[in-house]
Formats: sequence, structure tokens, C-alpha cells
Amino acid sequence: MQNRPVKRTIRAALHAAALLLAIGAQAAPPPSEGYRPQRVASGAIASVGDTAMQPLMDAWIDAFHQRQPGVTRSQRWLHVGDVAAVGALMFELADVAPMTRAPLPAELAPYAHQFAGDMMKKPLLVRVAWRGGEPAYLALNKRPDAPLAPKLQEFVRFALSRDGQEIVGRQAGFRALSAAEAAQELPKLDGFLATLDPALPPYRAGAQVHGDVRSVGSDGMKSLMERWMNGLHAVQPGVRRGERWEHLGTLNGFHALLAGETDLAPMGRELWPDEAAAYSALYPGQKLFEVRVARGGFNTPQRTTAQAIFVNANNPIGRITVPQLAAILGSSPTITRWGQLGLTGEWAERPIAIHMPPRVAPNAMSMQGVVLRGGAWNDARHEASIADTAKAIAQDPAAIGFGGFEEGGPGLKSLAVAASESGPYVEGNGETASSGRYPLTRYMYIRLHRKPGQALAPQVKEFFRYVLSREGQEPILYSGYFPLSGREVEEELAKLE
Repeated sequence: MQNRPVKRTIRAALHAAALLLAIGAQAAPPPSEGYRPQRVASGAIASVGDTAMQPLMDAWIDAFHQRQPGVTRSQRWLHVGDVAAVGALMFELADVAPMTRAPLPAELAPYAHQFAGDMMKKPLLVRVAWRGGEPAYLALNKRPDAPLAPKLQEFVRFALSRDGQEIVGRQAGFRALSAAEAAQELPKLDGFLATLDPALPPYRAGAQVHGDVRSVGSDGMKSLMERWMNGLHAVQPGVRRGERWEHLGTLNGFHALLAGETDLAPMGRELWPDEAAAYSALYPGQKLFEVRVARGGFNTPQRTTAQAIFVNANNPIGRITVPQLAAILGSSPTITRWGQLGLTGEWAERPIAIHMPPRVAPNAMSMQGVVLRGGAWNDARHEASIADTAKAIAQDPAAIGFGGFEEGGPGLKSLAVAASESGPYVEGNGETASSGRYPLTRYMYIRLHRKPGQALAPQVKEFFRYVLSREGQEPILYSGYFPLSGREVEEELAKLE
């Protein structure tokens, strides 16, 4: 009995402390910056997600439309519950999914499988408000090292701005983010946005064509193939997916061509010498018909990316040419010491040590084709896993090697590369890779069986015409890869005739 006043006092104190904390949280300063557009955006935004966030999403899109008149809400603006959000993102029925909880493990398991080739294991979650002491999110699909589409980038930036957060503060049950909390979310939106060449031709449908298109191949191109077929079907309703439409891997596509089970084989890399030989053995005197449809990315893990030339960070060399690389890496090397590349002093007579991934690794096969023109490797090379190769270069001042830019790290530096002795030398970065100025960029291909002089099936030709149009190249900007230039598209379109 004597403890009751004490207990009441403790409860009162705890209640007062909680009230002070709540008041302090509510009083946290909102973002100080109003919304300032970084670029003009356009298009409809589809949103599927939590019912409780519908009033907030409605208020945001209406206010955002006043700042970006080209952006509207899509007809798919459905807020029926959190349970619908991840599925809508997984099948790309929604651009954004508002959620008042994080996705569950059971929801992420199929999502990661669906986007295995895109290296997306889960949606990007951007915290945009508080609700009942828990964060509320906007979930979006964002490939690693790829940007969001401008309409989404600008919409989320608006939601995180002072203008967007003032709208949050007016919604019952929600609390705005503080300035510091909003600032923590903004870097999640980062990603290099390449330039779409103005010379790319728009798609113009001529006569309506009909027929199925079968496709088997690269998992890294699965999302693009879906977008391309959906886009073409919208303007050419008679063109449909064939009975085989599966994208589990590049090798699957090659063998499907050999077996006659597909019309198209999207392949995210160069054709390997043994594959070319196998095809010629089955079809004497013929070569696989191939069309470049995109450029490989930059600094994107486990995908087709530009090749970096790595040396030890203490090596004074800063640049190299492709012919010099061939003279180092080839089976009859003519450059074996660093002095032959212009280094002096203690470096002049230092032997060059070659460290590289296994010869069968995609990076090595690409270098063999591009730099060695299919020739044999230097017998003095050291082959190891990607991680061990990077470690060896970081430990050996005399080492040289190659790999994707994403494989660089402490103790390594990449060299500027020139296609010929006359230059220019080009540093590898997002801009030079996306424009093709960096010499060791790579391509994504669609290959098919086409006899010499044989016309393409009308629906297949129309599929390529769409892929090589401005409408077909635009989605590549957000895929982790880069679109082709107008000149490259012109070259590929000529192959179709």
C-alpha cells in the first residue's frame, strides 16, 4: 500500500518523458529546402500500395503536377494494402509502391529470383514519413548503379523536400521527417544518367505485321526483352510472345539456337570462339547473325561492363594503348618490361607481371576477342579468381591486369586507354563508357539463325526496328546498361535489309 504513491509518481514521470520526446520529435525542424527541379520530367506514375498512404499520395501527386505539369497519375493508382505492393513492383505494374512497413522475407524471396539478372535482391526503400512511430516508405525498382527515371527521381525528391514534408504534416496520423532524416534518404536516389542521342530515330509503324516471336537467352536482358515486347505489342498488336519466352542465361540462348527452339537469343556478351566453331560445324559456311542492341554498363557488379586496366597504385604509369596491351598479353609478347612503356629509373628494367581472371571468365574472353583478336594468351600469365587477382595486383608493384571497374579497390588504379598509338587517351567513367569514347566498352547482342540472303520474318524485323528506335533505346537508360548512339543504330538497322 505504501508503494502506490511511488508507483504513480514513476508512471507520471515516464508519461511526461514520453510526452516530451514526442513533442521534441514533432518539433524537429523539417527540410529547409523547398523543391527545386533538377530536370523537366514527364509521363504517368503508377502507384500500388498501402491504403493508409492513399491520401498522402493523392496530395503529393496533385502538388507535384503543379511543379512538373508533364507528370500525371497513371490509371493504375491503386492503394489496396501493403500486400499488393511488392508483387506490383515485381511484375513492374507499378513505378512506386507506398508501404507502411518493410517487405517481408517471404515477399523478397521471389522478388530476388525475378530480378536475378538485374542484380536486384530487393526494392529500394526510401523513408518519406513517420506513421505511428514507424517509418513509411516509397518502394521502387532501381538497378545497381543505374538511375531512376526522371519522373520518379523528381517525385521522390519532391516528397523529401520541405514542400512535400509540409504535406505530410497536414495528413492525420503521419509525421514529417526532420531535415537530417530527409537528407539521409536523398543519396539513395543517386545514379549516373546517360544522354540519349538526339539522332536516334523514332519508331514509326508501317504496315501491321503479325506473328509470334520466340526468345531464349540472357537473364541480364530479361527486363529489357519484356519492355521491348510490351512496347512493340502496344503499336503492333499482332506481334506476340512465342511459345518459348524464357531468359535464364546467355548460354541457354546459344543452345536454343543450335536446337532450333528460338527465333532470338539475347546474349549479354561477345560470342566465344568455341561457340562460333560449334555453330559453323552445325551450319557449314554460316555465321550467327548478330545485332548490337545496347552498350554494356559501367561499374555494375556481375553484369556486362566496360573493362578496366589495373596496375598497382604505386606504379607511376597513367596510360596505355590497346596495341601495347596486345603486345603484353599475347602469346608472343614484345613488351615485357615497364621501361618499354616509358617508365624510367628503377622501373625501366622491372618485368611486367600479368595477373588475370581465368581464361573462361567473361572478362577474359572479352579481352581475348577485343585486344588479342582471338589470339592466344601470354604463357607467363597468372590466373586466379577475381578477388585473388585484385589482391595480387595490389600486392605486386610490377603487376598489370584487367576486369570490370567495380572490381577495383585499395591498392589498385585504372589506366587511361587509347585505341591506337595516336590517341586520344580516355579515362574510364560513366560518361566515357556510355558515349563509347572509352575504347574497352562492350555490347549487348541479340543473335539469330539467318541464312545468307534470307529475309527476316516480318515480326522479327519489326521487333528489331522497335528495339533500335528512340522508344526502344530509352528504357536502357535505367537498366544498368547504356543505349546505342544514332550512328551505331544506323549501322545495325542496315543489317536488317
